[in-house]
Amino acid sequence: MNRSDLERLRDAREYVKYAIQDAGGLSAKALAQARQPQHATLFDLVVIGETLNKVSAELKAAAPSLPWKAVTNLRNIIVHSYWLIDLEIVAAVIEKDLDPLLAELTKLIEFVERTGK
Repeated sequence: MNRSDLERLRDAREYVKYAIQDAGGLSAKALAQARQPQHATLFDLVVIGETLNKVSAELKAAAPSLPWKAVTNLRNIIVHSYWLIDLEIVAAVIEKDLDPLLAELTKLIEFVERTGK
C-alpha cells in the first residue's frame, strides 16, 4: 500500500519528536555509552530519512528550504555505512537541526492540509 505525501510527512514529524525524546539531550559521549537511546535515536533518524525520501518530487520542489538531501544522506550512512556513524554529528543534528526540521515539517503539513497538494 502506498502512503500519501501527507501521511509520510506526518510520520517524519512524529519520528523527529521521537528522536528528540530518545536522545534526551545526551552528549555524543553519553549517547555512545547508552546503547538503548543510541539505537532508538538512530532508528528514528532512519525512519525520518526513509519517509522524506519517498515524498513526491512535486512536493519537495514546493519546499526547497527543507534539507531533503541531507536527511536522506544521514539515513543512508546509518543504514549502509554504519561503521562510519559519528555520534558527534548525530548529537549535533539532534541538538541543532531537529527543532527547525520539526517546525518546517509542521508548516509543510499545514500547507498540504490547506491546499490538498
